[in-house]
Amino acid sequence: MEKRPIIFLDVDGVLNRTATAPQLIVERDKIEILNEICASTGAEVVLTTYWRHFEEYIGYIFMRHDCLEIEVVGRTEGKPHLADSVHHDLHVSTNRIQEIKSYLDARFVGEEKYPKFVIVDDKEVVSKGHAWANRFVKTKSEIGLTNERAQRMIESLELV
Repeated sequence: MEKRPIIFLDVDGVLNRTATAPQLIVERDKIEILNEICASTGAEVVLTTYWRHFEEYIGYIFMRHDCLEIEVVGRTEGKPHLADSVHHDLHVSTNRIQEIKSYLDARFVGEEKYPKFVIVDDKEVVSKGHAWANRFVKTKSEIGLTNERAQRMIESLELV
């Protein structure tokens, strides 16, 4: 059985238009774009967001919005959403890369077995010189996920 591609997903600044929020907020048009990406690529979703500890609830939100192509299959390890999450952004690039690599290694046992994947976040999670730079799509927190960024995600998932 072929491995499904993975979308490593942040929420704030991707599925809404805010860098940080005191409660979980998603916008219907942003979820619908994600649903279209999942439908066209067969990708599954792994949460990297500070909201990752609400994995089941986020899956429920997608279902309530009739976005049935989005399947949340897991989350990376890491700290949950904190009141001062912007303070933690200083280390988000290092932490999220390590968390994603740990997730992939645990699930697929070695880089040669990784499926295709893309990382979408409003923070600079992957630097330009990093080996995963072509797998990273950065959104603007005040705009969130757009059709243009969605196309870049799809293109990243098509990389060999």
